[in-house]
Amino acid sequence: MGVFQVHQELLTRSGTYILENIDTRELARDRAWEFLFVLGQAKYKGAVQAMINPVAIR
Repeated sequence: MGVFQVHQELLTRSGTYILENIDTRELARDRAWEFLFVLGQAKYKGAVQAMINPVAIR
């Protein structure tokens, strides 16, 4: 296993995404306290990291 074992375990074994770099400041400015969070599935089989485009729908 590599340096980032937690990432590899969470994503590949339990399907848990780590979204530590999401910038929610614009949602807070708009007072969007409730919204539907949509995250598309990465298209890379076996990958532990990919660029994603999450969407917040009010």
